[in-house]
Amino acid sequence: MQPKTTLVRRVAIYLTTVLAFAGVLVAPANADTEKPPPGISAEAWRTRPTFPVFAADAGPIVCFTGHIQDYGWQAVDCNDGDWAWAGTTGQFRRLEAILIVGANTGGATCAEAHGQDYGWQGLRCEYDGREFAIGTTGQFLRMEAFRFGHTTRTTCNRAHGQDYGWGVSGCVGPGQTRMAGTTGQSLRLEAATATIL
Repeated sequence: MQPKTTLVRRVAIYLTTVLAFAGVLVAPANADTEKPPPGISAEAWRTRPTFPVFAADAGPIVCFTGHIQDYGWQAVDCNDGDWAWAGTTGQFRRLEAILIVGANTGGATCAEAHGQDYGWQGLRCEYDGREFAIGTTGQFLRMEAFRFGHTTRTTCNRAHGQDYGWGVSGCVGPGQTRMAGTTGQSLRLEAATATIL
């Protein structure tokens, strides 16, 4: 017998696939992938939250879920009229990874993590409906900064970190990424937020 979370995930994937095929909803295309992305442990990948599905005629959407020190994956947050959010503030917990998916953007969402011991990971980009991760899980390493951008749209991002709180928010045009957080200071990233315009 399959664990309940696996069965629920498979039923949700089946239903969203049927509705997506009918053109009613847009669901993450690789949601049923069993192989974790680089830096993400198999256990963290298996237990990640399921991203929501979106109306095909909705505006551009990006969703985040953060992997948090002593907590694991948090609930998914999307930029439905606000910014997508991952992490915590006021709890002194490191943000270790962010799982990201874009929808209805007409291009690829791109992000990169800078972290303890590994530096810049390398830019990762995925087209609409394909989830991807930056950072690491199972290695107890803090993210220190992240870059965020999109191939065809303007994006904005901001970070909250150890000792400095919320940094300045800023936006960049299509084909560019913007860094939020710090490098070379050994300060943990505690929260990250972004939007696609």
